[in-house]
Amino acid sequence: MADEDAFDCAVAELYLAAVGELPWRQPLTRIVEMLDAFGAYLHGINLADGTVNFGYDVGGFAPEAALHYIRDYHAIDPRVPLVAHAEVGEWVSCHHHIDDAAVALSPFYQDFLIPSGGRYVSGAKVYQDREIIAILGIHRGIGMQPLGEAELAIGRRLGVHVANALGIWRRQRRKLRETLLGTAVLQRMTQPLLLLDEQLQLHFCSEAARTALAADPRLRIADKALHFGSRHDRAQLVLALRELSLGAEAAFGRIAASQDRKVVRIDSPAGEPPLLLVLLALRPQETLGAFGPVPLAIALVHDLAARATPDPLLVAAAFGLTPAESRVAVQLAAGASVPETADTLGVARSTVRTHLLQVFQKVGVNRQQDLAFALAGLGVLAAAEPPPAPAPAPAVLPEPGRREAVVAPDGRD
Repeated sequence: MADEDAFDCAVAELYLAAVGELPWRQPLTRIVEMLDAFGAYLHGINLADGTVNFGYDVGGFAPEAALHYIRDYHAIDPRVPLVAHAEVGEWVSCHHHIDDAAVALSPFYQDFLIPSGGRYVSGAKVYQDREIIAILGIHRGIGMQPLGEAELAIGRRLGVHVANALGIWRRQRRKLRETLLGTAVLQRMTQPLLLLDEQLQLHFCSEAARTALAADPRLRIADKALHFGSRHDRAQLVLALRELSLGAEAAFGRIAASQDRKVVRIDSPAGEPPLLLVLLALRPQETLGAFGPVPLAIALVHDLAARATPDPLLVAAAFGLTPAESRVAVQLAAGASVPETADTLGVARSTVRTHLLQVFQKVGVNRQQDLAFALAGLGVLAAAEPPPAPAPAPAVLPEPGRREAVVAPDGRD
């Protein structure tokens, strides 16, 4: 049997994760080490539609394996029905139900699990409430033996604490959403925006976003959850959030360089223009904890099908502009001249010109007309990082009072 001190540490870390003091991957990693396992996962499944509510994976699986599972292989995983139909707290081991002959014929095992390094899993439905069930699974890899009875006994003991910790965690999250300063600030904003965590949990949805997405086939808001038109769209948003390093510092045991913003395209099944989500990272240490202890992302929603003029906040997020630069960009992209923009914003013309030079450099254009195209097709030209500045010499700004497009130094328009 594993050392009781290690067991006690795992239990303590589960409850610290429940109150936001530790990432969930930390106690799961402790469990993997304690049971000499290949990996472990803790997944929450929505009872209403069977979609993933949250998912934490640790151990020997590469990040791309988790993505492949989310996108393709969960639908043919023969182990899922075994656990889903079991009673809460009842542990099931795959080798008791799926023999070697079945494994040899299974695309799930042959195309995915075994090439990814996995082989056996023992798991249980450790938690259930009115909205979700949660499954804890312990993996043993190629060349390893399945969990034995002594190890399963430890799993049963741990499962009780996982269930208690998940109950605390879910209650804490509901309370936090109601009281946080950051959420109160978002409630006063009129832009369509969402507040998400790495698990696609919806922490906030503005009324504008709720109205805009109420019946959208690309992405809908229903029952306080996100519903996607395709598994691919869901997977790419999960990947983008992980690239923002929202999941603790070391997702899947690997430290990734964090990014501050990403642009995700949610395509339409009917071939209409895509829906764009501009993601901005909100890390507790960088936001005075105003949004709570968990890293989150604001998702600004822009519907290209509506062809509306982009909001300055959205433009700033997509292209890495300052608030002042984004206001200048929106005015000029709409066709205003430098003097008109200065009058509208109440600033000097020289200030507008300075901002415009910075806008051109960050957006990667050198003409006012191209700026308008870039903002109109927001996300097509906007990348996760600002595009490189154009190679030619700095653009020539228009003369005061003139509306014509900014002309490149070589005279081309």
